[in-house]
Amino acid sequence: MKIEVIDEKSPHLQTVIALGDANRKTVGFLADTAFVDHARRGNIFVAVDSQGECIGYVLYEYTRRHNRHRLVHLCVAPAHRGKGVAKFLIDYLKQITKESNGIGLHCREDFKLEKMWSRLGFVAKYDKPGKNKEGKLLIYWWFDHGHADLFDAAPTQKLESRLCVVIDTQIFEEIYIDKETDFAESKSLFADWLQTELELCITDEIFNKIILLKDSKERNKQRNFARQKFTRLRSQQNFDSVVTSLSSLLSDKEAAIDEIEVRHLARTIASDSQVFVTLDSKLLELSSEIYEHFRVSIIRPNDLITQLDELRRKLDYQPVRLAGTTHLEQIPVQKGQEDLLSNYFQCEEQGETKAEFQQQLRRFLAESDKFECWVVREEENQPLALVVYGRQKKHELEIPMLRVENNPLSGTLVRHLIFKSILRSAREQRQFTRISDSYLAESVMTAIQESSSFRRVTNGWLKINLALAETASELSQRLITLGSTLGEEYQICLQFAESLNTENILTDVQASVDIERFLFPAKIIDADIPTFIIPIQPKWAADLFDEGLANQTLFGAKPELAFNREAVYYGAIQNLRRLQAPCRILWYVSGTQGERKGKGFREVQSVRACSYVDEVIIGKPKELYQRFQRLGVYKLSDIEKVKRDKHGNIMAIRFSDIELFDTPIMLETIRRICGKDYDFQWAEKNRNECFIKVYNLGIHTSQKS
Repeated sequence: MKIEVIDEKSPHLQTVIALGDANRKTVGFLADTAFVDHARRGNIFVAVDSQGECIGYVLYEYTRRHNRHRLVHLCVAPAHRGKGVAKFLIDYLKQITKESNGIGLHCREDFKLEKMWSRLGFVAKYDKPGKNKEGKLLIYWWFDHGHADLFDAAPTQKLESRLCVVIDTQIFEEIYIDKETDFAESKSLFADWLQTELELCITDEIFNKIILLKDSKERNKQRNFARQKFTRLRSQQNFDSVVTSLSSLLSDKEAAIDEIEVRHLARTIASDSQVFVTLDSKLLELSSEIYEHFRVSIIRPNDLITQLDELRRKLDYQPVRLAGTTHLEQIPVQKGQEDLLSNYFQCEEQGETKAEFQQQLRRFLAESDKFECWVVREEENQPLALVVYGRQKKHELEIPMLRVENNPLSGTLVRHLIFKSILRSAREQRQFTRISDSYLAESVMTAIQESSSFRRVTNGWLKINLALAETASELSQRLITLGSTLGEEYQICLQFAESLNTENILTDVQASVDIERFLFPAKIIDADIPTFIIPIQPKWAADLFDEGLANQTLFGAKPELAFNREAVYYGAIQNLRRLQAPCRILWYVSGTQGERKGKGFREVQSVRACSYVDEVIIGKPKELYQRFQRLGVYKLSDIEKVKRDKHGNIMAIRFSDIELFDTPIMLETIRRICGKDYDFQWAEKNRNECFIKVYNLGIHTSQKS
């Protein structure tokens, strides 16, 4: 077989029309003129056999507004069904649409094609009554290309502080069944003490299991249970190849595993999760082979619980890996260093030649009016990272080269460089950051995809970053203007503009925060996002996030902390009352530090930064220390000094996306702006208009007209 894209003059068009007419009961009626119009637009392709005959076709459409494709017709000639023609056609459709968000379609429930769509990689998202005379249910099927979207992506930041485990379909069903005496092993995963340690996850394949239920009310009940109780992980673009590899491995081992379970495990692997919890004895027997091929640990619930600490140590990404470096510095690349740097940063595994790398770098160095080239190194030791900034477009900061040396620092370092690049772009009043490097190492790709705010476009990865504090309506109109005037690649602006106009967006705190972070550092000034001013001693501010204060000390910022994207702060519960995630924080650096009265620090008694709160957790000092040790500078002895409540508990605040202010806002100014005589003995909730005024003052000096 081969694929041919047809137009209105193709000899195959009449065969396509005849096939469509003959199967109108299943594919739906489409007028001849509609077939001709789709062919003229190149939206029909056919499968042609060795005799040159058309044996099947696909007719599809593209919705620019949502950046998705719709499968209108998939039709195979009766004599050629069951021979893989449908898969051949769908595989081609996946290939040509991979830059979009995905492919959707509606199919009647009574056609009984659930297994076919599941095997083709589609997921049953929901069902609804159709407009057909019989009133038969329509099932909406979706194939996701794995690009991050606004709200559907896994909550990465929440997963960073817990062990992410995917449960198999049997465990899901056993947890769902509400009988206290049954399925103790599965239900043990919901033990109270595990809630701060485990994030129980599912993949979309669970919904393909649910769609097989005959009772539509029960389907909806199980769907709601799945969405409310578990975190959904998204598969990446390599899902189909993982299914093939995993099926081959299981076949070689003569392991008969249910095909839904195979796809569920494949989606787990393709989502980059590292633990799969199952009761399937055959999968457990093959755990070593599966780990060797796919780096996923297969484990049963009881063993997971007993081995939890070991798994966390093995799998956790820990920024404290930077410990041991003495002093990292970022210095300009000099002409003549191209050969030296190629030894560290040529991306040979992606096919880049040494000559290509050197020519690219020479060009950037030669055009110094357009490009800045920086290398990160540890004092006089070998380079750790290389980043190039391009300013050829007024509205965009381009990163045509982003390389990290393969070492334990690379994951943390590249996340830091990406975050700082976004801030740099926004502070220069550019609306976009684009990573356009054609040779991105796996660690860099992982960091980009993990951030979820970058979108895949024709030339690289694009992020919107607006250094603005405006109403949702104003931001929406600004995005519409950008998307309408800058060209096709910037159509993502229209999707965000639409989200800002969603009903209840201003009162839905989580949705508002999500959009702010996708447009970071933008602020939605009329959203009901709670804001607190939290006091922090200069020493802890310097260690956790404030490089300005750190540079006032003898030794400067600690490298293992300066590169953290997130941090944790501990305090007494009574001092942090009413604080809950998500919210914004303004950090007020106090003028006292124990008996030292802040000695040695300048510009204290001021608000110096803002950030978002990701989690607020109450617990015993030792428990919180063990959980967040990877993020902080605190020793257990420091945390045990925090005043406890009557139950012996304190509070931990995990926060991220920290913006340091260029201009510290002094206490007198804050009191005048907010109209309140703050003394900052504890967290103070402040009005939205107060936050916006303080924020605008803090970043004012970096904003250009």
